[in-house]
Amino acid sequence: MLELQRNVIFGQFVDTGSVVHRMDPRMKLGAAFVLVVASFLVDTFLGFAILGFLLAAAQAASRVPPGYLLRGSALFLGFLLFILAFQVLFYAGEVSEGGYLWRWGILSVSVPGLESAAILGLRVILLYYVTTMLMLTTSLVDLTAGLEQIFAPLQRLRVPVNELVLVFVIAVKFVPIFIEEIERLARARTARGVPYDEGGALARARRIGRLLVPIFIGGFARADVLTTAMQVRCYRGGRYRTRLRRLAASPSDWAALITVTAWAAAAWWVPGVLP
Repeated sequence: MLELQRNVIFGQFVDTGSVVHRMDPRMKLGAAFVLVVASFLVDTFLGFAILGFLLAAAQAASRVPPGYLLRGSALFLGFLLFILAFQVLFYAGEVSEGGYLWRWGILSVSVPGLESAAILGLRVILLYYVTTMLMLTTSLVDLTAGLEQIFAPLQRLRVPVNELVLVFVIAVKFVPIFIEEIERLARARTARGVPYDEGGALARARRIGRLLVPIFIGGFARADVLTTAMQVRCYRGGRYRTRLRRLAASPSDWAALITVTAWAAAAWWVPGVLP
């Protein structure tokens, strides 16, 4: 049986009532931005190890089960390993003769190639983890409100912030909806004698590919229903919208953001100081 909801967790929200869930969404977005910037600045294993302690603490504080996170990231990690294998075999940097571990024609495995692939893999994993944890610990309403207030100054430049944020959030929310729709169609066809868990990888991909047309038709239908519902409720984006709940950052939220910023700065600075 095809089970994508257990293996794809992007866009889902898991409410555990933790301190991370209760944080101001603007602080969480700020912390996520700091970690994204740090992922590009940090280029040593020590730096990523320092960031790893911070992520482990955040994982424990969020109370999101690690097994759930790992199980939902299996497809992503498998694809990443496939890409990193090409990075190692076709490494184009300078390598001394003693740096090769294996070489055959244009294919090679070298120490610099392995180090480069490892750093790249850690960087991608950090980006994926930060964005996934942000989605798992922030509801759709809070994420929308936080993004709107962060980019509110751009409205003075006539940038349609409300509309852009709404489109982004709806697009993210449609990911789990599409996954649920794929599973529903797959179960219906499996009941009619079209198994999706048999055969090779190409055969499975071909069967799943046949679901794309009804999936997109269903997506357009859902978008049309959503548009009608918003129009009936007289939705109107703009600068003068009122809010039922106003965001207010507590001192602990600011302390968390400052801690993340200081920790990311240390991960970038400490490896350069140590011999």
